[in-house]
Amino acid sequence: MLGDLLAVGGLGALILLAFWSIGPAGRVLAGGDLFTYFYPYWAEATRAIQAGRLPLWNPYLFMGVPLLANSQVGLLYPLNWLLWLLLPPHRSLHWSGLVHLWLAGAGIYVYTRGSLRLGRLGAWAAGAALSLGGYLGAQVEHINQLQALAWFPWLLLLFDKVNHRDTKDAEAASCLRALRVSVVSLSFFGLAAVVGMMLLTGHTQSAFITLVGLAVYGLAPALWLALRGGGWRPLGQRAAVWAAAVAVGTALAAGQLLPTLQLTRLSVRAGGLPFNERVSFSLSPVYLARALLPGYVRPVEPENIEYVATVGVTGLLLAARGWWRSDRRRLWPVLLLAITGLFLALGLYNPLYLLLARFVPGFAHFRVPARWLALWAVGAAALVGVGVDGAAEDTKGVKKAFAFFASFAVFLLWGAVGGRVAPATVGAWVATAALAVAAMRWRKRTALVALVVAELVLSARTLPRARATAPQAYTSLRPALAHLLAAGEGKSPPDRFLSLSALAFDPGDLPELRLIYGGQLSPDALYELIIAAKHREVLSPNLPLAFGVPAVDGYDGGVLPLSRYLALQRAFLPEEAVALDGRLRENLKAVPDGRWLSLLNVRYVITDKVFDAWLDDVFYDLQFGARLAGGEEATVACVPPLEGTAIGLVSYLDGAGGLPDGTVVGEVTVGFADGTVRSFPLRAGVETAEGLYGPEVAHGPAIVGGHFWPGRPEGNDYVARLRWEEPGTPVSLTVRATLPEGELIVRGVSLIDERTGAFQSLVLSDQGRFRLVHSGDVKVYENLDVLPRAFVAFRVSMAGSEGEVLARMRAPDFDPLAEVVVEGEEEAALPGGGEARVHIVAYEPERVEIEVELTGPGYLVLTDASYPGWRAWVDGMEAEMQTADLLFRTLRLEPGRHHVLFAFRPMVVRAGLGIGLLAWTGLFGLFLICGYNLHRTRREGRGG
Repeated sequence: MLGDLLAVGGLGALILLAFWSIGPAGRVLAGGDLFTYFYPYWAEATRAIQAGRLPLWNPYLFMGVPLLANSQVGLLYPLNWLLWLLLPPHRSLHWSGLVHLWLAGAGIYVYTRGSLRLGRLGAWAAGAALSLGGYLGAQVEHINQLQALAWFPWLLLLFDKVNHRDTKDAEAASCLRALRVSVVSLSFFGLAAVVGMMLLTGHTQSAFITLVGLAVYGLAPALWLALRGGGWRPLGQRAAVWAAAVAVGTALAAGQLLPTLQLTRLSVRAGGLPFNERVSFSLSPVYLARALLPGYVRPVEPENIEYVATVGVTGLLLAARGWWRSDRRRLWPVLLLAITGLFLALGLYNPLYLLLARFVPGFAHFRVPARWLALWAVGAAALVGVGVDGAAEDTKGVKKAFAFFASFAVFLLWGAVGGRVAPATVGAWVATAALAVAAMRWRKRTALVALVVAELVLSARTLPRARATAPQAYTSLRPALAHLLAAGEGKSPPDRFLSLSALAFDPGDLPELRLIYGGQLSPDALYELIIAAKHREVLSPNLPLAFGVPAVDGYDGGVLPLSRYLALQRAFLPEEAVALDGRLRENLKAVPDGRWLSLLNVRYVITDKVFDAWLDDVFYDLQFGARLAGGEEATVACVPPLEGTAIGLVSYLDGAGGLPDGTVVGEVTVGFADGTVRSFPLRAGVETAEGLYGPEVAHGPAIVGGHFWPGRPEGNDYVARLRWEEPGTPVSLTVRATLPEGELIVRGVSLIDERTGAFQSLVLSDQGRFRLVHSGDVKVYENLDVLPRAFVAFRVSMAGSEGEVLARMRAPDFDPLAEVVVEGEEEAALPGGGEARVHIVAYEPERVEIEVELTGPGYLVLTDASYPGWRAWVDGMEAEMQTADLLFRTLRLEPGRHHVLFAFRPMVVRAGLGIGLLAWTGLFGLFLICGYNLHRTRREGRGG
């Protein structure tokens, strides 16, 4: 026992050394989902748990979504609680990864010792191969996936304990039956508890994969035995154990599963994913060998990170040797587990998987078939241990196995060609294989284990953890975020924002970052720090949650967003801008119409400067602009005070190629602080011209300022300066189109003082009134027409279904600022007018209090997502809450003063927590009873 404890402790020390940078050294992983997805959720969970609150609702993403019900948060997973209480979220994330890598390694150590009867060195090698192997190493950024998979070896061990009924500890024949019952009962309770813990981690797909893997491991050999005439009873017993363990484990995790099930029915996952999503990230047979072989130099490409499943060249040789040189009957389940993982990971390239993904629940609800490689990782690691354990045996048969080594050479060639591997890496594979064969020949088991560990540590240099960077990637504050936090300070709730900025810009403090961290970090780690700074600057995609800044957008690859959230987007966005997992920032090509932003309570819009222009030492903001037909006009909403001598204008014409030179196509009117007004004509061929200019255009070209059309470099933007005689301070600026055909497109306007070279870019938009409030690495605009989070609507349309609401909102005459569409039966018509005063008294995630005073009947609209479990009270009496504009909470109010309370009190959470608490209490009680009986029986056996 002491030797086993030391071995398991040694695995922990090995993991600490291998992951030193993100453990004791305090560096962080700032790429992938760990930073932009999991960290925000862990930050919110940490705030709530440390405040003694169970967070049920998340008001910061997607305009409000359930928090506990989102299983990927792992809010009810016990091993998260201590970390949340003791550590800041960016540290707890990384330490959780290390703890679960050790849990996985310790699990397979105990499993191979108990079920496969390996010696300590072989079992230790299996633990090292799994915890340092490529699969778990590549999944460190998917923390809940790693947490779930870490329990899988324990499932295998306990399942074997239940079914094999190991009673080695029996010391008296008279006590044998009682000991068997106690050991089997304890093992079953442990098996059910592990299933429950695995489900509570929150990665439903990994739980599904491991439970299917457990069925393959435990039931397939019994099925084969039954088909060969060995009887069906063992299969029935094993199936009953599997089903009972899953049932009890499900009850233990009911507090998480019931709310998640409810959320799934209302999310984009209801009914399964689109078929192309179900088979996305399938492991190509061409790449399969490369996925199992280590890399040493070139980092794994992000698109291939799901395909990393190496146990090293030495590990593969040991696994193969362990299979061929050992008792195959006891290894069949392990080999079948590994083969099943490879087979299902092929996904799109596997005809059987195509049928499963189309018709079988579970397969139809998850993507990334490559994640079935988890079964391979566990099976292969166990076989590595078997190979090490048998290395002390005579290897005469192995030396003569020419066919085996020839096959392995073909496998290496397959990996080299399929993965387009550098010759140096292929040479390293061959050299490692030669060393491993030599160690096998001389039966040097310690040397083989050292080779396995060395290979896996070296190959980890190609994984994301090799780019661990400074913790400031998580903790530092960027200017745009600071502006939003300052603007929202004291407001309850702060207004929302929408970010449209990509990451193509360079941070303004890039030289400082390189100066401060360049001597401490590798180039790759410094690059990760810079990218993280840009993510924080634009708050993408879930980082608003980390800082408590409410956003319209978000990202989730699981059960979010709500299907109603996507339906609302379809009311005003093109279909290509609507993504199943959110991320509006990556799909929007322009700022949506200001009317819709105002309805969504978007006060701030973040954009970058990538497509803006510097012309003649003047900056032109090209983010908004106006597209004007004859008679239409657009006005600058806010003109900052600056005495100037000219207006710079960037514009072009569309569809006006037939207009001759000198045709007046528009007019710019400037009002000054002294009350004077000046007008300037815009003429075809002088101040502006056809954007797509060609020989068929009737007027001449104006002065081309540049080519700034996103994605269309052939387009021309023309620049002109409109000057006045004496310096003046403009207070208003309007552009009016007068052209008889086509459209005048104004891209940007700047106020210029040609005496000093000073300038000020202005925001001209025909989609709303905006003003620039921050300009740094990115720009922050304020929407001056934003509606408050809660308002009263006096003009209401009723619709009987979601489809009818969407059709009404898509109608050309629908104005979201003047009318709301309420889902429900026809009610008494509203007069259509009145006045209201709305004051939000208190705003908390699960509770909103509002004081309302209105002169006529109307609907109070709170532009937070409606969801089952939200209830409303008016003046102390519960009232019926309805849904407005597809997503928002609303209820009808009569004239007068009212106190309105919205509270999130979901019965499904209470029921789930109640079931889970009863299940855990019962399981713990039974465990104590069986443990006491086992102790008493052993004591009686010794006494006899």
